Formats: sequence, structure tokens, C-alpha cells
Amino acid sequence: MRDRNKLLQVAAENLLKKAELGKAIGLFEKLHPADAAEIIGDLPDDFQKMIFETWDIPRAADTFQEMDEQEQMDIVELLSTPLISDILEEMEADDVADLLGAIGKKDAHRILAAMDKEDAQEALRLMEHGEDTAGGIMTPEFVALRKDMTAQESIDLLRAEAPGAETIYYVFIVNRDDQLVGVISLRDLIIGQPSRLVEELMNPSVIYVDVDTDQEEVARIMSRYDLLALPVVDREHRLLGVVTIDDVVDVIEEEASEDIYRLGGVIREERLDSPAIESIKNRLPWMAFNLGTAFLAAGVVSLFQDSISRVVILAAFMPIVAGMGGNMGTQTLTVTTRGIALGQLEFREGIRVIARQVGIGITIGAVTGLLAGLVAYLARGNPYLGLVLFLAMTVNMGVAGLAGAGIPIVLRLLRQDPALGSGVIVTTFTDIFGFLAFLGLATTMLRFLI
Repeated sequence: MRDRNKLLQVAAENLLKKAELGKAIGLFEKLHPADAAEIIGDLPDDFQKMIFETWDIPRAADTFQEMDEQEQMDIVELLSTPLISDILEEMEADDVADLLGAIGKKDAHRILAAMDKEDAQEALRLMEHGEDTAGGIMTPEFVALRKDMTAQESIDLLRAEAPGAETIYYVFIVNRDDQLVGVISLRDLIIGQPSRLVEELMNPSVIYVDVDTDQEEVARIMSRYDLLALPVVDREHRLLGVVTIDDVVDVIEEEASEDIYRLGGVIREERLDSPAIESIKNRLPWMAFNLGTAFLAAGVVSLFQDSISRVVILAAFMPIVAGMGGNMGTQTLTVTTRGIALGQLEFREGIRVIARQVGIGITIGAVTGLLAGLVAYLARGNPYLGLVLFLAMTVNMGVAGLAGAGIPIVLRLLRQDPALGSGVIVTTFTDIFGFLAFLGLATTMLRFLI
């Protein structure tokens, strides 16, 4: 698909260079909006501007909605305020709120002022909620039924209002105060007797979330119960909106990307085509921190200069101990962070989890240390060198299990992102303790190594 879109992009550029705008538009009309968005997003700015200014508003909105946030922000700068406002009026309110929340306040107010009053107010209501909460990702475009309606009345209402709703896989039921009281599937509604009340047909055990629930928790709930839509309520239990499955897919992608970036010490999202200066600013803080931790490890090594000068072969085996510990720490960190993200870890079980990972580390360290020690013995003919390497790797792998599991758990307990710089911190632990264990043991047994 990516290769096909690349060929289509080249074809579109050639048509636009020849001023054959109509043929280029025709090319995009045949594509799914997601594919059109991918191709247009890679075109030069002047071509993007030409396409959106020529396209009919509904098609432009469908494609614009499929673009990532940064691409949308770039296009906002290219197009006139009236055109952008027309496009946003065709989009889902939650997507509009996300975009307006990302651009500057001045630009957001300018666009809102040009939008239809009702659409603007709907976006503003969503912007009042936290960006990463259920309220921030829900859509207010849904159909709710009153529990005292009949099945036939409900079907008539759905026929009239469903076209404006984002999803009607199942319908949520409210009372006279708009409080959530149940849910009903379209199947049960259609096959029910027309005269029966919705209250008699609905399921009162409805799964819902509070408006301030974190979006990660929303995604976990929808995944756990295989839901296509999840109602969002306020403190009075009034139904405010619905989170749909497409929003949750975006959340999962966003949170996964964020965790990967943070594990690598990248503070903000970075694209392959991001400006170099932006990438430098993004990566430099953690790299500077990493430099400081590297000096700590170097300081540990400097304490054993005399031992290294007397047994030079120690320098050759030091990277093995530190590297294996770092790899073990990364594996443990990945498993632990994922477990926290998926809600698999209850924090009262934290000590047990850490102890288990330490045990795993020690076991793997002992096995790999035995192999490394055997190689060292065969290479140098000194069994004590093999013993030092075996013990050091066993100790450092245990430390790797401790750091890899303990650091994200502690960060979570402190209400910090467990992925925040954990990779750098874990590597620091394994480097320092790896060098300390290996060189410390070697110094203790120095007379057997010379």
C-alpha cells in the first residue's frame, strides 16, 4: 500500500506541475480519505493549498480529518480562515477540539469566530475537558433514548437523528434528567414488540466512565469488555458523550508512541522528517543527562585503574558485563512498563514482581555468566578470571532485574510516567554496578589473576 501511494504521489505531482489540477483531484477522488491524506501530506505546500482550495468541502474534510495533527496544523497555516472553518464544521466535534487545542490560542479563537455558532460552542465544550481524558476524546454526537419511550417511538427517533450520530451500534438509555440508566442493542430494539417500553428491553448493567477518566484507562476498559462505544458521564451521572472505537485506536497508537519515545529519552514526538534543529532540541536534554551518568560509570572504572593496569585483559571483558546487564535491564523494563500500561500490575504486588524479576535476572546471569566464564578460561587459561566474570554477570543481571522492574514501579507510585527516561536510568544502574562488581571482584582476587 505504501509503495502504491508513493507512485500515486509522483503521478499527482506530475499532474500538478503541468497545471492539470482537475486530473489530480480526480485521482484523489478515487482513493480512500486515509490514502489521499497520506499522499497529500507529502506534497509541497503550494500543491496542498491548491488541492484544498479546489476540493468540495465534504471531501476536503474527510481527508483533512485523516491527517496527523502536525500535518493539520501546517495546512491551517496555508488556508484562509473561512475555508478552514468550513472544513472543521464538517468534521467530528472531538477531532475539531483536538486540533484547536493544539494550535495557538489566537489562531483557535480566529477560527472559532468564523465557524457556525453551534459547532463552535460544541468544540469549546469539549476543549474544557483534559486533552487526555474521556471528556477530551468523546464525541457529543450520539443518540440517546428515554426509558419511557416505546420500541416503535425509539426506532422512529433513530431514523430521524441517527444520520448525525457517530455510532449507533447500540443505544444508551437516559431518564428525564438525562442520567444514564441502561443500554440496548439495535437488534433487541428491532425485534422487540413495538408497544413495549425501552425500560423493559434495555440492559441496566451498563459499563461507563467518568468524564475525567484517563484515556489509557478508557482504552483498557473498551479492550477488556470488547466494546465498540463507551458512554461518558459527569458527576451527576448525566450522559455527556460517547467514546468510539476509532478514538480508542488513536489513543492506543498515541500512548504506545509516547512510551517508546520516553523509553528512549525523547521528550516530544519526533518525525523522520522533523527539522534538524527541532530534533536536536528534543533529544539533547536526556543525552546531556546520559552524559552525566556516563561520567559516573567512568568514575567507578577510574577507582580500579591500578587493577586494570596490572591485568589488562580486564578491560576487554568489562563491556561484556555492562552490555549484558543493559540488555537484561531493557528486557525487564519493557515487560514491566507494558504490564503497567495494560493494567496487569497491582501495586500491592510490586515487591513480588520485583523479586521475581531479580530471580529471573540472577538465573539468566548465572547461565550466561557460566558460558562467558568458560570462554574466558579457555582463552586465557585462568579459571579465576572465568570465576570473576561468572560472579560479576550474575550480580549485574540481578541488579538489571531490580532496576528494570523497580524503576517504572516507583515512578508510577510517584504518579509519573513509568516510561519517562527509564531506559537511561536502568542503563546507568547496570553500567555502574556491572563495572563495580567485575572490577571489585577482580581486585579482591588480583593475586590469582596476575
